[in-house]
Amino acid sequence: MRSHIVNVIDVEATCYERDEFPAGEVKDIIEVGLCTVDLNSRSIIKTLSIPVIPERSQVSPFCTALTGWTMTKLKRQGVSFAEACARLRNKYGAQNRLLVTDSSGDVELIRLQCEQMGLPNPLGPDHFNVTTWFQLVTGDLKNIGLDAMLARLGLQFEGVRHRGWCDAANIARLFIELHKRTPLTPKEG
Repeated sequence: MRSHIVNVIDVEATCYERDEFPAGEVKDIIEVGLCTVDLNSRSIIKTLSIPVIPERSQVSPFCTALTGWTMTKLKRQGVSFAEACARLRNKYGAQNRLLVTDSSGDVELIRLQCEQMGLPNPLGPDHFNVTTWFQLVTGDLKNIGLDAMLARLGLQFEGVRHRGWCDAANIARLFIELHKRTPLTPKEG
């Protein structure tokens, strides 16, 4: 980790009921939610959404009901996946900052889509799974989901579920609360 600023991300992707994609379509990232956290102040600096126009699949009605995104909305507000990766790398220092997620799935999805599309992975090597930390701190080794982890620490989910920026902000809140209870940074003195 090369900075006291960490990036918390959550991605949303095209989806179909029972994960059954039509022939010729593959899962595409449609939103990267990003939240930057200052470890020194234990505070959220910025939360944002990078909508992504899917290139290899459509946004199904099931996906719209889950995420709120439509193909029309993404075409109007979104950028290409390549541009989203460039923003993560160039504007938000993703190569040099610790990346925090609540699972390894988001990191794997970005890596896989980059590989499939011939793009460099915008994420650096340092990844921290806050769910694992939660399990170590609480001793609760069941996979209980973000809402339940927040509740266990006396917090409630804020915002809209399955919106990347809301999920990232809630993951950041969980990370900050755990950091308050078990700091990652060495104490001075």
